[in-house]
Amino acid sequence: MEERDIVNQNQKELVGLCKEAKHGGITRRQFVERALILGLSAGTVGALVGACGEEDAEPEAPQVEMPVMDETMPEEITVYNWTDYMDPDIRKQFRAETGIKVNETYFASNEELLAKLRAGSTGYDIIVPSDYMCQIMIMSELLQPLDIDGYIPNFAGVAEPLKAPTFDNPADQGGMKYSVPYFYGTTGYATRTDKVSPTPTDWTPLFDPANSGKIQLLDDERECLGMGLKSLGYSANTKDQAELDEATQKLIDQKPLVSTYDSVNMKRAIVQGVPYVMCWDGDVLMAIDALGGEDYQDMVDWVLPSEGFVRWTDAMSMPVSAASRYGGHLFMNYILDPEVAGQNASWVWYLSAVPASRDFTDPFALILTPSDEDMARSEELEDLGEFAAAYQMAWTKVKSA
Repeated sequence: MEERDIVNQNQKELVGLCKEAKHGGITRRQFVERALILGLSAGTVGALVGACGEEDAEPEAPQVEMPVMDETMPEEITVYNWTDYMDPDIRKQFRAETGIKVNETYFASNEELLAKLRAGSTGYDIIVPSDYMCQIMIMSELLQPLDIDGYIPNFAGVAEPLKAPTFDNPADQGGMKYSVPYFYGTTGYATRTDKVSPTPTDWTPLFDPANSGKIQLLDDERECLGMGLKSLGYSANTKDQAELDEATQKLIDQKPLVSTYDSVNMKRAIVQGVPYVMCWDGDVLMAIDALGGEDYQDMVDWVLPSEGFVRWTDAMSMPVSAASRYGGHLFMNYILDPEVAGQNASWVWYLSAVPASRDFTDPFALILTPSDEDMARSEELEDLGEFAAAYQMAWTKVKSA
């Protein structure tokens, strides 16, 4: 089926869905779930909920009543996390202090995480979505609000800019808060200095045919399209179809140069000597550590390209299906303790959201802290509203080229 046929069919289904909602044939939750299946973004669905209900209804963020906290101590909780994104000793320490066993399972991308929750997967007490995905999950009613004042007092120590980000601002959500920040950082690429000299300053080498087979990219829709857009001087959140088409074609032309798309084995690729590895800042530190530690720092350089790059925040949130709200809250509060956060940052090699944690962090873990000048070139990924479907289609074109 051609792309325009798919779009037309989806439009027909959406019209029918709205008619059904207006006549009370489906619940609000059913409307949200079915609209998301059609490929609409959470922002668009949130707006359509009002438009497809009463004619004068204003679109609003989901209003979820705060559940009463059951303070029964669970035997165990499960964290659904990115790979190698928590010091294993922290789970053991938490169990020693509280008696609660912490299990950990892993996902490889935000889209995989979303797909699992949409499909009804349960068993997770805490998940760790990235910024824009947290926003999508809030609007999709996949998350439950947190009782921060009552059960996460260590939230007071979070850096002020990270307390109410655009993707989870209580002022826009009826006073509800659905996440606490975990780590933040930047997306760029690492080079092996024994294979690349001088160190680049822009995205150009990742599109140079001379580097065919020497490039590994993230297997991530928004990050890779963001790279293409930023390399062209556009916003990573553009809603201009012509700009997105240009970036898509640039990635299609680049694809023969790429050895693999991988969002799990970036550290391994750097250690094994792949000359150019698109990754997150903490992957560079983990690679240097694996190579032999600080004495081997000169073997790897970290490039935050001059055209601009993506900055990110990962958050801890709680699915609506969480078995133990109490256990999840206890663990989130524990993670935000400055000493624990510093220990975690020293192992994970990313930047903690708790400034006081730096007193307990290995200085090596802080060497890639971006300067104010660097951060001025950065851009946070945002929910794209109805234009998200265009990005999904663009990424499909790249991966199937």
